[in-house]
Amino acid sequence: MSGIRFEFDQSCLPEVMRSQQVRGALRAKADEILPRAKALARSEVGEEFADSITVSEEIRPRGRPTAKVIADREDASDHEYGSSNTDRRRVLGRAARTGEG
Repeated sequence: MSGIRFEFDQSCLPEVMRSQQVRGALRAKADEILPRAKALARSEVGEEFADSITVSEEIRPRGRPTAKVIADREDASDHEYGSSNTDRRRVLGRAARTGEG
């Protein structure tokens, strides 16, 4: 060991989370997932569904930033999770997992 000791001061965490670097990294990851989600949606559901998929950024109530890939259609959850009339596709979930590793 080098003898260096590091103590993280958690009081700075909100400022770090709001930083442009963190928000940019979150956005970059969502932007990486977006084309995979659109391609899966286009091939399995259709062009209209693929066109409804976008990236949404927000700041959560306790200050945590997010960037997420969403499908902004009334039937989006039916295609993602399935329903009595729609097969479960998991387009967004699969697109997010494809880039892991």
